[in-house]
Amino acid sequence: MACSCPWSPPAAAFPRPGTNRRQSLPVVSRDSHNVRNGLAALTFGVVIAVAIVETVPRLLPGLMPAKVQAVQRIYDARSSWQEMMRGDSTLGFVLKPDLDLQFPSEGRVIEVRTRDLGIDSIGHRDLGTQPPYDVIALGDSFTFCDDAPNESCWVNRLGESTGLSIVNLGVNGYSTLAEARLLERVGPELSPKIVLVGFFPNDFKDNVHFHNWSKSGTDDYWTWMRRKRRSDTSDTLARHSILYRLIDAARRYGRRTTHEYKEGDLEFVFRADGWWRGVVAQAGVTPTYELTDQAFGELAATADDLGSELVVLLFPFKEQVYWDIARQYHPDGEELDEDAIDAPLDRVAGYLARRGVKYCDLTDDLRAEARKGKQLYLKAGAHWTDAGNAVAARSIGDCLAEQGVARVLPRVKGSAAVTAHHAAA
Repeated sequence: MACSCPWSPPAAAFPRPGTNRRQSLPVVSRDSHNVRNGLAALTFGVVIAVAIVETVPRLLPGLMPAKVQAVQRIYDARSSWQEMMRGDSTLGFVLKPDLDLQFPSEGRVIEVRTRDLGIDSIGHRDLGTQPPYDVIALGDSFTFCDDAPNESCWVNRLGESTGLSIVNLGVNGYSTLAEARLLERVGPELSPKIVLVGFFPNDFKDNVHFHNWSKSGTDDYWTWMRRKRRSDTSDTLARHSILYRLIDAARRYGRRTTHEYKEGDLEFVFRADGWWRGVVAQAGVTPTYELTDQAFGELAATADDLGSELVVLLFPFKEQVYWDIARQYHPDGEELDEDAIDAPLDRVAGYLARRGVKYCDLTDDLRAEARKGKQLYLKAGAHWTDAGNAVAARSIGDCLAEQGVARVLPRVKGSAAVTAHHAAA
């Protein structure tokens, strides 16, 4: 049925009198539209840039600038290093056993294998030697031979030249105080005739850190140390993000002054790092010396209980050995002669002499070879090259012979020396 009622449009169909329909519509200006497009383009550009930074160095590492490659190597090494360790309530941390990994070094990759020592699941670098061991070698990364393959490591070379079976108990980042505790824990079961302890001048500061950690109540030294420097989130980013590594490295090391030197066969990056500048400037004064002396006292007491001969090996740092070159880059280089730069190790030698502990200072032998134009330390890193390890092994062997601790027989051409003598045998 048709309706005869008059039709009326809906109220919203027409604006009310006196109103403007356009006022009810959203207004988007051309300027705000451009801003949104600009932000979107900027975001997209940032994402692409980050993707390039994160991807290209992994796919084409050789195309990256040398400094970017150096940052990558340092952070990769640190990550590998941390993965090699586990916390220990007494020692702070120990090497994990049964590792088989590729350790990044300058210009090459180092194969590192660890084996179970058979005591408290403590690992050690496997150089192929077998128990019973004649010698325990303690120390930090210089004893561990961070940047050297097994065949080049001074510990292995020394064993070959003397015929002694040496177990390498060096651990990256260890302090002398931690080494004293390690000897106390493993010494009674291993019963070594000789205990070698490597000392590098950054052990001064490491002893302070270990002393402070021992009062913290925590059971993992490296977690405690890391959290003093960076958060867990920062640590995760440093492990996995190349961009973060570059930013972090610039923040942490941007103020550090480095000097590149290249002449003949020598190529170095020299640094006046605080850890050695401080102990040189205040030789024998700072608390670090007291803690170091304490650690040597503990080592000597344990070795005496074991009936072992304790010999401390004094390892000089790169700038110290090449001080005739490096001094030109040091702000006080004109005033600091070799006696001044050698003062920290000389102080340690004095402690040891007063305690009646034998020691071998490698400084003179390394310096003599360095003056022949030999590259004994890595270009950027602090550790010995293969040539440096060879000089160190010869220097230690000669010193042990002079001390009456071990006798190195002349090497027969084409074969290794297989005879050794221990003074107490």
